[in-house]
Amino acid sequence: MRRRAASLPAWVISTFSIAIVLAAWWGATAGGLVSDLFLPGPADLWSGLNELMEDGYKGRTMLEHLEMSLLRVGAGFLTGALAGTLLGLGMGYAPRLDAAAAPFIEFLRPLPQLAYLVLLIVWLGIGESSKITMLFLAALPVSAIAARDGVRNIPAERLSAARALGATRWGVFRHVVAPSALPEILTGARLALGIVYGTLIASEIIAGSSGIGWMILDAGRFLRSDYVFAGILVIGLTGIAIDRLLLLIERRVVHWAGR
Repeated sequence: MRRRAASLPAWVISTFSIAIVLAAWWGATAGGLVSDLFLPGPADLWSGLNELMEDGYKGRTMLEHLEMSLLRVGAGFLTGALAGTLLGLGMGYAPRLDAAAAPFIEFLRPLPQLAYLVLLIVWLGIGESSKITMLFLAALPVSAIAARDGVRNIPAERLSAARALGATRWGVFRHVVAPSALPEILTGARLALGIVYGTLIASEIIAGSSGIGWMILDAGRFLRSDYVFAGILVIGLTGIAIDRLLLLIERRVVHWAGR
């Protein structure tokens, strides 16, 4: 029995675990163990999701709310990850730059993003600028540290070999340092995207009038738990899809990593 269980593919085990959760969910709601107010049944959730897709919420469809959220994520993540990666590469290659920038990066990294959202709203208003700036600051330190550590982990022999072959300082950075740090840079990008995505939902809840996070909060005020769970489902599935896309890019771009 143990050998047979061990030989099962991972997708079979995952499917089985999902089926158990769905069955328990259906049994709890259909049997009246949990009120629909707290946990809508699968049929109610599906109905609510269809309503959001077709009729929308407060003048916008579910896809329009999701599109606005993803545009904010894209703007904040791309700018923050790009700036953080360039800064991190420089920090890893130039000790003086690392000494100058590290205190600020280390201060931002553990700082909860919502702690300075109020300041950003005061400075930039409640519009898109404050949200995108917060997402930028969420992605920046994670990407910078990943890039810096990627440079630091390059074997010294590889750098010495490039210099011995006559490579200039810029040539070493371009042809050795940047490609060697790329695996950790992409890993840091995945981590940064997860933080940015979670931060976006919180920012929309606090200072938003559109987007999937705002929709969930507003629907909760009217006790539409089916809309709330539908929004949570869409957020989770979208996050998984984005992460898998980055993982696919990572495997294509640095397919040689770890070999």
